[in-house]
Parts: sequence; C-alpha cells; structure tokens
Amino acid sequence: MGDRKRMDVEISNGGFNFTGRRVGVGDSDSILDHIATLEMKDTLYNDVFTCISVLRSLPVLSKTIVMRLLFLEKSVVEGVILEWFKVARDYQNAIGRLLRLNLILKDQHGQFLLEPKFKASIRRYVRNDAPDAGLSELSADKHAPEPGKITRHARECWEMILNLLIEDNPEQLEGKSNQQIAQIETLLEGSGLITRELTPEGDTRRTITSKGFRFLFLPHKKQVWTFMLGYVRQISKGTPSDGVVVSEQDVLRFLFKLSHLSVGQGYPTKNLTEAERVVLLHIKDYGFVYQRKKSSKRYYPTVLAQSLSSMDQSLSDTLGNTHGKLIVETTFRLTAYTTSKFQIAILNMFVRLDYRLPNVVVGRITKHSVMEALKNGIKAADIITYLEQYAHPVMKRTPKALPHAVAHQIHLWQKDRERFQVAPSCFLSEFESDDEYKQTLKFAKERRILQWHSDKRRQLSITAAGLDQLKIQLRKYRDANK
Repeated sequence: MGDRKRMDVEISNGGFNFTGRRVGVGDSDSILDHIATLEMKDTLYNDVFTCISVLRSLPVLSKTIVMRLLFLEKSVVEGVILEWFKVARDYQNAIGRLLRLNLILKDQHGQFLLEPKFKASIRRYVRNDAPDAGLSELSADKHAPEPGKITRHARECWEMILNLLIEDNPEQLEGKSNQQIAQIETLLEGSGLITRELTPEGDTRRTITSKGFRFLFLPHKKQVWTFMLGYVRQISKGTPSDGVVVSEQDVLRFLFKLSHLSVGQGYPTKNLTEAERVVLLHIKDYGFVYQRKKSSKRYYPTVLAQSLSSMDQSLSDTLGNTHGKLIVETTFRLTAYTTSKFQIAILNMFVRLDYRLPNVVVGRITKHSVMEALKNGIKAADIITYLEQYAHPVMKRTPKALPHAVAHQIHLWQKDRERFQVAPSCFLSEFESDDEYKQTLKFAKERRILQWHSDKRRQLSITAAGLDQLKIQLRKYRDANK
C-alpha cells in the first residue's frame, strides 16, 4: 500500500464507523455540492481515492447507510433503511444527499443499492487492496528539501493569494512572473472574490467583492477548497493548457490522490498522466506542491495538499501561522500581538485602529467600524468567529474567549442595520378614480414593483425601476377611459 494513510473501520450497531483521524473533505460541503452537479459522476467513482474522500466528507447518517450496504450483494427495500432512523426527516436528508451524488441507485423494483463503481472502490480500500497513490522505486533523493522549506513554500504562496485580495502590490509578489500573478487573479475573479476595472488613467485595478470579504473570514480549509473549486471551474471551460485538454474529473482525481500522500515525501513525476502534469505545474504556484525546478523528477506535497482531506490539526498551526493573538476587553478595546500586515488589514475591516507599535496593534470595536464591515458583506458571525479563532491563549482559558457583552453587541448592530432597508422608490397619490387606483395597484403587484400601498388613502409606492412601466400602463388606461 506504500505510504497510503490507513482508515480504521469498526462494526457498530450493525454497521460500520470510520475511526481514523482523517475525515472530511476540507470540512466543507462545497466540494460535494460541486460533484453533485457533474454529469459524469460515475467516471470519478472508478478512482479509489476520490471515493474514499467523498465518503469521508458525507454527513454521519449518509455515511452510515453506505457502510451498512457496502457488503450486501442484494438491493434493499426502502422500509428497511427507514427503520434505521428514529426521525423520518433525518432519513430524507441522508438518503437525499446520496441520491444527488448518485452514490445510491434504485433498481427496477424501486429498491436501493450502492453505485457499483463506488461500491467496488470502497471495498478495495477497506480490504487493503487500493493502489499506492503514485509511489514507485526512485533512486536516493540527494537534493531532498528540508521540511521547513516545503512548509515555507506553502505559507508564502498562500499568503500571496490572500494578500492579492486586499493589497494592490503585496510584498509576496516579488519573484513571481506576471503570468503567474495573472493566473491567480483570473482564479480570484472567476470565483467572484475580486473584480477588475479600468481606472481613468487606463490602469487595471483590483477590487475585493463582498464574497471576497467573507472569504477572508472563512476557516483556512474552507478557503482552500473555495479557491481550488475556482480552479476546477476554470479548467472545465475546456481551454487547452500547454496543448493538453484537462477535464474537471482529471483535476478532482489528482487533488484527491494528492491529499492521501505524505507531506514532504518525494514522488516521481514519471507516474503522472499528461493532464496531471499540467495540473501539477499550476498548483505548484498555489503552494500545494513543491519542486526545486520545473524539470525536477520529483514533486513534494505540502500541508495545503494534505488539508484537502486531512482533519489532523489546524492548517493555521501547520503552516506556522504568523497571525497574532487577540485580546478583547469588555470595554471593546482590542489588543493584537502581531507583526502580520495581512492580519492588521483584516482587523482594519471591523476595528478602529488607534495606534501601532512594532509588535502590537491597539484599537476599538465601534458601531461605525462594525457597520462598515457589514456594508462590505461581512456578517456578525464572521467577526465573532475570527475573534474567537485568534484569541490569545489567556482568553481561551476562560469560559468565553470573547466577552459575551461584545459578541452580543456585534449581533445587535447587525440587527440594527437589517431593521430598515433603503431602496429608491416613487410615491403615487391623487388618482382620478377608485378604479384607476385599483388597476394601477393590480399592475404593480403583477410586475412585482409594489413596495407599499394604502387602499384607504389611495396611495402606493413602487420601485424606481418600475416607474417607466407604470407610466405606460397608466397612459393606456386613461386613453381607454376618456
């Protein structure tokens, strides 16, 4: 089996449970949602590592159904599976996810069975009969990089991607070619994280979107999958890269296989297909693999690649995260012990920064600063999660890493903003007759441009965009009733 990570399986309540530490695909449903949209899912299920990654990412109840059906040779009637659940809604959710992914099929009698290719792949893995994910004999690695160098490569590449979201010319761009930067910007734009527009001077300017702001507050593993799904979608457009057409399935299979390799171990490029070599060349710039040079015979997976399926530990800790520790007081004063320009830029999105010293930043969480963040699409829950995630160890030893009063107030500020919705509108009154008012009201409702109305006063408010439509309708009504 080479260095393939073992997955322990135990029998529990008549079925199987996974007890291995590596579970979940990026701790996110986004990759499953994407696979569910693919037309040829069965081609993915020929690959053992794709299947085991998908299985790990399933909700617990869906996973239980799969494992109980795994070694059954006959289909099962729906009533039998339904008896495994105490709540019918849980059954509907669990079986619905499997049906959307084509992991479970119905035979001609309406009974359930596992998708044959998926079933065969999982059986191979459980029986310890899966391939070795790409190992083969190589001569001694005379130029093996130090583990710290591989981790540093992953950290620098990922920080460059994040900094491209919030800075025009981050320091990490030094040494990167214009083509590499343009490829990353295209991915960020395709994922809806940034927009690019021309300035009056004719230059191109990057602007972060509301989705991009929220992306910055996601857990690192979700950030990784969000970014890589952008890459997968770009590949799906079918544009040849280096003369080779790469499909979505090619990318997903390689990423899943990569996530099962050992960090820092050298693997031979000669075992890769042409499509995989193209993907390798791209994701090297994103920090998922390390190569000494383009012509190297080996590639080395990094912690970013492993994070696509690993849940062993925090990716932030593994990368040697330079983010500082935050102390938030009940007075809303925030002290950040950090030297990271990136973290300071993040804090500046929802904190009024008062002063900065060489290794510490002090500011205050105010209503105005939080409201500005909310305008940019950042949610109160995002801010609170971020403050708790990077809380100082001293704060984490308390029952609440973030004072309850602060968290509660941030939520209240969001509710204040959501209480009123401002939209351009037009107010209409003094209709010539009751029938004219009723016909106008009916038209506004049908066109969904009505905002408010009062039958008693014969007044109504419509959207500004719908005014021209209503004028035409009102003119027709008056012409017909002269």
